Amino acid sequence: MGRMTNPYEEQQPPAQPSPQPPYPPSGQYQQPAGQPTPYSQQSPMPYGQPYGAPPQEHPQGTMILICGILGIFITIFAPIAWYLGNKARAEIQASGVHYTNEQNISIGRMLGKVFTIIAIVSIALVIIFWIIIAAIAASQG
Repeated sequence: MGRMTNPYEEQQPPAQPSPQPPYPPSGQYQQPAGQPTPYSQQSPMPYGQPYGAPPQEHPQGTMILICGILGIFITIFAPIAWYLGNKARAEIQASGVHYTNEQNISIGRMLGKVFTIIAIVSIALVIIFWIIIAAIAASQG
């Protein structure tokens, strides 16, 4: 005869995966990548913690811009602006800090570069002009 089963013994049903709810439990919702988190879902900052360091300016940014602008009218300021702009740019790249006046540094550096090159070309042209004048005067005198 066959084996009798005890109706009071618990039989284990085959293991089935538990059904997943269509939505994650409250508080575990993940915002899709690339989309900003709505303000209502942002967690508030705990009391006493700052929101971050205030934006800071590079200490020489304004001076570099002023030297670059003055270099348009007073030639000696152009190479100063170019030199200080290169030095500040190297500092920024080395530190990785972003300053609020990086645009001033770039503009002052570019003005310094352009007007230094213009000054060098102008000086070279004046020297060539005087050499030609001296050669003409020597040939006629």
